Amino acid sequence: MSKLDITVGGLYVSKLINVIKSRNRNHHKLLNVNCRHSDAFVYILSGSCSYKFDDGTEFSVNGGDLIYLPHNAKYTMFIHDDNYRFMFCDFKFDSPEPRQSFAFTPKNPSQTENSFIRLLNLHSSRTPYARAEAVATLYSIYGSVIAARNETYIAGTLKERIRRAKEHIDSNFGDDSLNVTRLAEMADISEVYFRKLFKIEYGCSPSQYILSERLKNAKIFLRYPFLTVEECAAKSGFSSVQYFCRVFKKELGVTPSKYRKRL
Repeated sequence: MSKLDITVGGLYVSKLINVIKSRNRNHHKLLNVNCRHSDAFVYILSGSCSYKFDDGTEFSVNGGDLIYLPHNAKYTMFIHDDNYRFMFCDFKFDSPEPRQSFAFTPKNPSQTENSFIRLLNLHSSRTPYARAEAVATLYSIYGSVIAARNETYIAGTLKERIRRAKEHIDSNFGDDSLNVTRLAEMADISEVYFRKLFKIEYGCSPSQYILSERLKNAKIFLRYPFLTVEECAAKSGFSSVQYFCRVFKKELGVTPSKYRKRL
C-alpha cells in the first residue's frame, strides 16, 4: 500500500499534543518503537542516529537535520553516541491515511531551531493566545518542510531534464538542425537557464558539448576510406564541409584530410 507524502497531501493539524526538548538520558543505543502514538516533527540538536522502518525506509540524521515520524509508524533507532539531543513536537494530522517518513537538512538550520524553541516556549506558556500562536508556529515549520521538499523535487526534476538533453545530443549529433534553442525548448527551460544548468552539470556549455560530440564522431568516420570528407562532415552534423574543415583544424591543428593521412 502506497503511503502519503505529507508535503503534497494538503493535510491539516487537528491537534497539538506536546513539545519536548530531550536527550538520550539512559544512554540506550537501540530503541524499538512498535506503534507511534502520533505524528511528530523532530529537530536534531546534536549527535547522530539511524532509523529503520518496517516498510524498508532507512535514513541517518545528524545535528541540524529534521525528521518527520508518522502516526502508527514502526521503526528501530540506533543511537550512535551519547550526545544525541533533540526537540520534538507531537501532533495529529486530520487524515487517517498511512504516511511516509522522511528526513532532510533545512537550508537554514538555526532558523528551524529557533522555530522549535519558540514552539516549546509557547506550548508551556499560560497566556491566553499562546495555544493559537503555538499551532501557527507548528504550521510555519510544516510550511518550511513543504517548501524544502518541493525545492529538492524541482532541483531533481531539472537535473533529469538536463540529463535527457545530454543524451539527446549523444544520439542525435548528426542532425545539423540540433542547437541549444531546440534543446532548451525540449527541456521546457529558458535558454539562458538551460545553458547555466548544463554547464554546472557537465562542465562545459551545451554548444561546446555538441561540437565536441560531432568532432569525436567525425574522427571515427574519417577512419573509413570509402567515406568522403563531405560525407564525414554530413554524418557528424556539420552543415557544410567548409565549416567542418575550419572547425576541425581549429580544434585539432590539422585539416580532416591530413588527419586521415596520419591514420
